[in-house]
Amino acid sequence: MAAVSDPPPSFAKNYIREHSFQLLRDLIWISLIATLAYTIFSPVDPSLMPQRMVVVVPLILGLLGAWWLIQRQYLQLASVLVIGMLWLVLAFSAAISGGLRAPAFAGIPLVVIMAGILLGWRGALTIALLSIGTGALFVRFADFLPPPPVSHSPLVWFITYALYLLLAARIISQIVSHFYQSMQETYKELSERKAVEQQLRLSEEKFARLFDSAPFPMLIVRLDDNLILNANADCREFFELSSDQIIKQHINRLDWSQLPSRWPTIADTLRQEGTVSEVEFSFCRRDGATCYAQLTAEIVELQEGLCAVVAFQDVTPLRRANERLIELASQQEQLATLAREALASTDLNALFAVAAEQMVQALPISGCEFIDIDIDGNITIRNTWGKVPAQPVPEIFFQGLTVDHPGWSTLPKPLAERAADVAQHGAVMLIGGHQRLFGALLVYTSTALDAETIFFLRSVANVLAVALERFHAEQERRQIESQMLQTQKLESLGLLAGGIAHDFNNLLTGIMGHTSLALIDLPPNHELQPHLAAIDQAAQRAAELCHQLLVYAGRGQRSLEVVDLSTLVREMGNILRLPTNRSHQVTIHYDLDTNLPPILVEASQIRQVVLNLLTNAIEAIGERSGSVTLRTGVASLSAADLRRLRLMPTIPPGDYVTLTVSDTGIGMDEATLRRIFDPFFSTKPKGHGLGLAAVQGIVRRHNGAIRVESTPGLGSTFTVYLPAAHQATPIVTTNTTMPIVLRGTALIVDDDPAIRATLNRILERAGMVTTEAADGQAALSILTESALHIDIALVDLAMPGMNGLELLAVIRRRMPQLPVLLMSGNASEVTKDNLPLDHYTDFLPKPYRSRDLLEKMSTLLQRVMALRIHGS
Repeated sequence: MAAVSDPPPSFAKNYIREHSFQLLRDLIWISLIATLAYTIFSPVDPSLMPQRMVVVVPLILGLLGAWWLIQRQYLQLASVLVIGMLWLVLAFSAAISGGLRAPAFAGIPLVVIMAGILLGWRGALTIALLSIGTGALFVRFADFLPPPPVSHSPLVWFITYALYLLLAARIISQIVSHFYQSMQETYKELSERKAVEQQLRLSEEKFARLFDSAPFPMLIVRLDDNLILNANADCREFFELSSDQIIKQHINRLDWSQLPSRWPTIADTLRQEGTVSEVEFSFCRRDGATCYAQLTAEIVELQEGLCAVVAFQDVTPLRRANERLIELASQQEQLATLAREALASTDLNALFAVAAEQMVQALPISGCEFIDIDIDGNITIRNTWGKVPAQPVPEIFFQGLTVDHPGWSTLPKPLAERAADVAQHGAVMLIGGHQRLFGALLVYTSTALDAETIFFLRSVANVLAVALERFHAEQERRQIESQMLQTQKLESLGLLAGGIAHDFNNLLTGIMGHTSLALIDLPPNHELQPHLAAIDQAAQRAAELCHQLLVYAGRGQRSLEVVDLSTLVREMGNILRLPTNRSHQVTIHYDLDTNLPPILVEASQIRQVVLNLLTNAIEAIGERSGSVTLRTGVASLSAADLRRLRLMPTIPPGDYVTLTVSDTGIGMDEATLRRIFDPFFSTKPKGHGLGLAAVQGIVRRHNGAIRVESTPGLGSTFTVYLPAAHQATPIVTTNTTMPIVLRGTALIVDDDPAIRATLNRILERAGMVTTEAADGQAALSILTESALHIDIALVDLAMPGMNGLELLAVIRRRMPQLPVLLMSGNASEVTKDNLPLDHYTDFLPKPYRSRDLLEKMSTLLQRVMALRIHGS
């Protein structure tokens, strides 16, 4: 049984091995019993006993050694030892007992049979060949063989063959028993195998059903040739293939994916580790979309051979989500970059350029526009990028929008029609602050925008809104700071001008007063007359400079009247004469509106404005030929106009009369434009820098504004805006050259002895009696304790101790109808608005000529006299 070619199953091998052990044990026992019986009971010549023992002893020892080997499970070695010893004993016994005629040789076939049972067909063939060879030797050398030591009687042959037959019977019974048991075991094995095969078939059917109905794509690939043995329905649907296109196809046929290129590595890993997990690859669907799958594989052994069961999972949504997360992270970083730029940048153009760059990196846009929207809804395209429409933006579209308007995720119809030639889709994000809209962000794309893109655009608009809010707040802060600085500058200059005016005007009062007296005392043709006239002119020029300082500071005496600006400018044109060396180089043009509304102004100061602007225009032309144009007109300014014009200082909306002076001179750069109204700043070598400063002071004092436009090399334009008046008052002017004679007693109150001396001489020459007081207390003593009747008091405002206003208050309590003429050279006190002027009180600024003083006193005395007459 062991000699069959096909190897028996494992349980059959175990059964044959146990049967061989049992057969070998029986053979050893029978051989031992037969040997002992033969040795003891077989008759032999005593002289031949040693020969018998030579055969018997090794046989017994060999059989006992084989038994020892059997006990230690060495079946093959024990079988070889038993078969070999038996064959050698029988062959040797036959050789000394007559060869072929010896009973021992008849037992050799049994040894051959036992060798086939125990050692297989190779062992049986080996013993058979040895036995045939030995028999041939016995035949060939029969004459040389020794005769049998004893005669072989029938009894010997009977006993010998009886032993052989018993041994043969035992062997045959063992073989038959083994055959029956083998049949039973085979039947049992077949039944069990059939049952196993049935279970396997059921399992395969169940596996097939489970495989095909699995809720995820699966396929089976044979590893030997990479042939796809099966693919379930989900797998075919997942890859959009039919059964014929995937089943029984080589895996390299799936060339629309990365799987063939990745499969050799996957197969090697499966052979080494038995499993593979989370291997990602891409593939294309029929619509051209790129998708992603992740596979997990296990190695299994099927009837077809070693196979891999591969399961797939669609990770395209997860991959898309991860990519979207990366995009969102990138967009957040871009927004952070834009926010940092918005906080650091002071240049809106640079900020909008960064915003466009960030949007282009994050979104598939084809173009964008940044639009400024002012408070009135007027729009200006500030920056553009990419393909944008050439048509202008309809301004009416953005008018009336609220601050909290969410914008548009698609282009509204007016903007879509405007962008028809450059884009089909887009969005409009409004950029709004807390109180108004600052602008809008227009984006153009070739495809529709999704919610994430709209969110990103809205975030960009919010960042820009914060930046614009900060920018406008910063502009407003700077404007307020500039106005505060200008106010502080004016206040400082006012204090300076007041201090200068107080001292200079006192000096000039003395100079001009004494000069007037000298001119009166000297004959008309006296040789000192020209010198005195020059002194008077120089003092008058110094007084005008002080007056210009006061005007710039917004202070000084005011005498308002209603005038027509065109008439005033025309009169100035008739009076003005250009220098003879310049008349052929500069041409003055007048474009005066004849239908202007009147303006309520100080005519002398407006004339000074015209004179200063015209003089500056002529000097800006220099030695070249050029022209100056004076133009008047009317402007109705709205709040939007005022924001656009950026006038200085700020003025309310309303109707304004304008004076424009344009020249074709050298123009000014930005640095010069920022300083032209600063006092003492001049670009002319001999200029004192008060001309334009006085112009600004006069304009500001009249609640007006001034605008300057200039281009280097092309000229400058100054436009003055003065509020229009809606009613006219008659202008009364008096001119007289008759000497002024006064009567009565005048009280002169001034802390400066020179001023008192000058006033004394002027008033005495006019016919009045004078008395002096150096301070307020002395003046009160004269008024209350002196026997003099005081007809008029001349009081200086700036005095140590009790000043002029305090003295006036005491006088009004005690002598309410006493005429009082206040005088001052201090800038802080030269405006009538802060003086208690009435019918009995008037004001005269220093410096003044003697005639100005006498006229003011005469007017005040006449007014008081008239009041007394009417009162009586």
